[in-house]
Amino acid sequence: MSLTLSDLVLQVAAGLRQILHIGRITRPHGLLGEVKVVPMSDDPDRLAELARCLLVTADEQRAREVEIQAARPFQDNFLIKLRGIDDRDQAELLRGCFLSVRREDAIPLPPDRWFICDLIGCAVYDQSFGCLGTVADIISSSAQDVCLVRLPGEADLLFPMQKKILVRVDIGERRLDVRLPDGLYEVYRERKS
Repeated sequence: MSLTLSDLVLQVAAGLRQILHIGRITRPHGLLGEVKVVPMSDDPDRLAELARCLLVTADEQRAREVEIQAARPFQDNFLIKLRGIDDRDQAELLRGCFLSVRREDAIPLPPDRWFICDLIGCAVYDQSFGCLGTVADIISSSAQDVCLVRLPGEADLLFPMQKKILVRVDIGERRLDVRLPDGLYEVYRERKS
């Protein structure tokens, strides 16, 4: 079954994206239709647990439900075999596509955890400096996640997603209140008088 963008991919309910990407196909692997998938989840084993998911095109214009025949860890990624993808040429056509789940099928998050797609676009306010801009990206690393805040005409601002910095996150209001460490604001931007 194929769905269009308006049907599925960017459906928004209560301001929240309804399709969550959990992996991105980077390339074919071997000759029998396997694909290499980079996990996009804090729980990379989620890919190994799925029997079905959504295959979303790289441009996010189309999606279809697919069956996962096999999944196995490979280096820091996964090798996945999708039903009906039986050779390297078919697998090559999936390069850049996302493996995704509907929000209602996502693993529930513990308190003080958020889906990255829910943070993107939220306004960021600091108690001393006011509006810093909006969340443009969350950069994940093995050490910690880093929030990239963008304000037109200003340098991008980065801060670690730590409890001591995040005062309040209100996804419903699309707002993050933060307390930046001393000197961090000045590293990125001039103080406005």
